[in-house]
Amino acid sequence: MFRRTKICSAAVMAVGGVLAVGPAFGQPQLERVEITGSSIRRIDAEAALPVQVIKKEDIARSGATSVTDLLQRLTYVQGSFVESAGVGGGAGGVTTVSLHNLGDTRTLVLLNGHRMAQFGGQTLTGFAAAMDLNALPLAAIERIEVLTDGASALYGADAIAGVINFITRRNTDEGDVSVGFSFPRGGAREKRVSATKGFGKLEQDGFNVLLSLSHDERTRLDSTERDFGNSAEVRFNHAGKSYRVQQVTAAAIPANAYHDNGTPADDSDDFLFNPYYVANGRCPDKTFLVSDFGDYCAFNFVGELEVYPARKRTSVLGSLNMKIGDHTPYVDVLYSESVQNSRIAPVPGVISIAAGSPLHNTYLLPNGVAGDSEAYYRIYDLGNRSYEDKATFVDFSTGSKGQLLGWDYNAFYAHSQSESVQNIAGLPGALAVARVANSGLLDPFVGPGQQSAAGVAALNSINYKGYWDGGISKLDSVGVRASAEVLTLPAGPMMLGTGVSFQRESFSSRPSLYAQGRLADPVAGTLCDPLATSGPTQCDQRFGDAAQSIPYSSSRNSYSAFGELIAPAAKGLEFITSLRFDRYDDFGKATTAKGGFRWQPNPQLMVRGSVGTGFRAPTLPQVNAPRQTYGVTFNDYTCGPELLAIAASLGATCRPGTSQYDVVAAGNTELKPEKSRQRSLGLRFEPGRDVTLGADLWYVRIKNNIGQLTEEEVFANPQLYANSWTTRTDTGTGNVYVAFLADNKNLGTDSLTGLDIDATARARLPFASLTSRFALTYMIREQRQLTPTGRKYSAIGGGDEALGVVTFRWLGSWANTFQHGRWAHTFTTNFRSGYLDATSTVEELDASGNPTGNYEDIRLPVKRHVTLDWQTQWNPRKDMVVSVGLLNVFNTKPPLSISSGGGNRGQQFGYDDRYYSSVGRTAYVNASYKF
Repeated sequence: MFRRTKICSAAVMAVGGVLAVGPAFGQPQLERVEITGSSIRRIDAEAALPVQVIKKEDIARSGATSVTDLLQRLTYVQGSFVESAGVGGGAGGVTTVSLHNLGDTRTLVLLNGHRMAQFGGQTLTGFAAAMDLNALPLAAIERIEVLTDGASALYGADAIAGVINFITRRNTDEGDVSVGFSFPRGGAREKRVSATKGFGKLEQDGFNVLLSLSHDERTRLDSTERDFGNSAEVRFNHAGKSYRVQQVTAAAIPANAYHDNGTPADDSDDFLFNPYYVANGRCPDKTFLVSDFGDYCAFNFVGELEVYPARKRTSVLGSLNMKIGDHTPYVDVLYSESVQNSRIAPVPGVISIAAGSPLHNTYLLPNGVAGDSEAYYRIYDLGNRSYEDKATFVDFSTGSKGQLLGWDYNAFYAHSQSESVQNIAGLPGALAVARVANSGLLDPFVGPGQQSAAGVAALNSINYKGYWDGGISKLDSVGVRASAEVLTLPAGPMMLGTGVSFQRESFSSRPSLYAQGRLADPVAGTLCDPLATSGPTQCDQRFGDAAQSIPYSSSRNSYSAFGELIAPAAKGLEFITSLRFDRYDDFGKATTAKGGFRWQPNPQLMVRGSVGTGFRAPTLPQVNAPRQTYGVTFNDYTCGPELLAIAASLGATCRPGTSQYDVVAAGNTELKPEKSRQRSLGLRFEPGRDVTLGADLWYVRIKNNIGQLTEEEVFANPQLYANSWTTRTDTGTGNVYVAFLADNKNLGTDSLTGLDIDATARARLPFASLTSRFALTYMIREQRQLTPTGRKYSAIGGGDEALGVVTFRWLGSWANTFQHGRWAHTFTTNFRSGYLDATSTVEELDASGNPTGNYEDIRLPVKRHVTLDWQTQWNPRKDMVVSVGLLNVFNTKPPLSISSGGGNRGQQFGYDDRYYSSVGRTAYVNASYKF
């Protein structure tokens, strides 16, 4: 029955290294509480909406070391951005969460019920326009409430995917100290410490002060420590054949060179070659032979990656609560700082080689290159490109809760801001590199460490080290919410909740002068002349990765009001209705509504359901950012006839061979807001006091989906998307290349349907008590449009490659905890479905492993992934807990993936870093002491 038993207590169980949660059934409660998803404070927390509760003790049992780590173990979390996917220097160290693969920008993250500022490093495409989870200290969290049904009337119609509310500790005079260590093989090792202490008892002393401090550090993990992800050339077997696939970058050391075959006006017979390979019959170290657009040597950039960056995080939380009659004024302050250091392969780029120059006469003329040429070079002697990403987050909230004139109320003011700062090294200016090359001090055709002392000194003199880019996001909000019983009906009291709020949101992009392309000498900081086309005052940009960011600032105000009504219609049956009104000063008005029911015909069964609408305005950068460069494509592409015609029509050329292309992006003032419709139907069944079963069927439809066309789709159909192309001039060579225009658009309509299932059972065994918990999210259907009138795509199981992402058919976990005395042993199986990889061009190998020259396009099946975690928790005394465990006990490797592209992906190759961790088996120990 639906008793408030321990097994139903929030139906939450943290296990091994994976957390699985169920319905919010709680133990008997003596006070009204406000549960995420409703503004009405009530004793019976199990309502019409599916709210999952994760308690502090469950977090402690999970083995999770961060908020990000914890949330990624939930079966209904899919499509988030994780740290390893940021390898490449463009993510700012951010981590986010996405419910049901609906996107992190549609998942609202709250702290103690109020909104927080989006990440200060968000981009103009909408990437990272979400709450940075690194800012939240896990040690200070009392519980987490997850509303998996979207478009909340209370918190915002823009929470289309749902709401995650982090509730911090408060109103305790206890203290605790915790330490922990994690030990993966080869790197990514962690150490952490936290301390929390409360002073005063609210009821007796009239006040309570709580202070919490936490700090953690992680070492880097190099790709060379993992044999499944240390090479840009992967060999594998499939369907009885042997193949190799290469992630190609032509910029190498020693450099490859461009050969026009004596016909400068005709590109059809041009090719790349490597002078070192011609002279020695083999490619140099750190490269491999590529027979595409000629025979040249590609650099193994994957072997230079740090697949998990080093990181340090510190947070301080302070809370003051006072008791004044029926009122509880409060002040909460959170400050956190996260510093992440990541390094990738040395910078690649192109250097012009003039006919008749010493470099031309020594290396190119003997190989038949008569005219001007180019060297595709990687400046290894500068060291790896390094990125230091520092994110600072401040959140301040104050207000009062209590009862006034028969109403439960909460009046508040909150201010939060997120600032992102990125410092770089190993990325010189393109013109500066050209000047060193033209001076004769730089020889791109020699190997690592063979540059002259004067050449190394010249390179070091142009190596820019310092601030590159950043931004700051701010949010101020003020509001009041209240609820009360307004009418007594035959079946029970009718309850009303209402509230109003005001928000001011602002964002400022703060690129450096170097990032803006306004410096003639980046190292010296000398300003340039924007009109100069040559000479010492010409504006310089990054070598190999030109950027010309434009600073901008924008803000908006919004107002909202809502009402919510819970009306019991009969014994065990109640209806919930809510209405919300929002007004944006830049996107007008929106009225959204939600209705639901909760029916409990008997103590063993509860059925619930809801329907609603949502509204989400585009982010400030998505609307207001000026057009600017936005890095390069994830994939390498070969220029076909259609793209060649597009380039010619724009007065540009294609990149030679198989190459990455420049990306240009821009805000769009013509964007329309997203609008959603959602439905859910769920049930809870408790056939006995030791068994709980549950299922929630959900559906979400999003109209006017805001995003960009995927590069995979545009490059596959250049003429179909003729408006998605522009040009980009290479600063170092002056060549004009065709570039991908990834501007913001209203793409069309997305609709997803899924099922969340959970089951919990407990049994008393002769030697222990057993608690078993199963959780599964099953994606039933997905349809996404890239254009308003275009075809519908699905990424379930890999599905349509045009989407560039994967939606897993199912994600699940099964945990079993044996409790005896002061010991608890938990074994958790985590599993996710396989999928079809994106199509890749592979080369067949003969029986001896030699390339045959035969190429095939294949879609490799990516295997389902299963891991096992173990944890033992020991309570030697009431005030002490020691936990030891192994995550990924059998050191299961990520499944083989040979695709190289996809949205929000890092530079790793051989596995997909968006979905799988390279950390492997990890031993850990945590200990805490209460006082």
